[in-house]
Amino acid sequence: MTVVIHHNPVCGTSSNVLAIIEASGETPVVISYLDTGWTCPRLLTLFAALG
Repeated sequence: MTVVIHHNPVCGTSSNVLAIIEASGETPVVISYLDTGWTCPRLLTLFAALG
């Protein structure tokens, strides 16, 4: 399983979650959504994953 985090580097909660993921030994795929923005296909993929 690949861990993906949509990260906001200026958000303390997001930074804490990223640190927890990394401390667990995982190397997550980090998407800086402030730089890349949200696209309709990306949102639909996320919604589908949530069920």
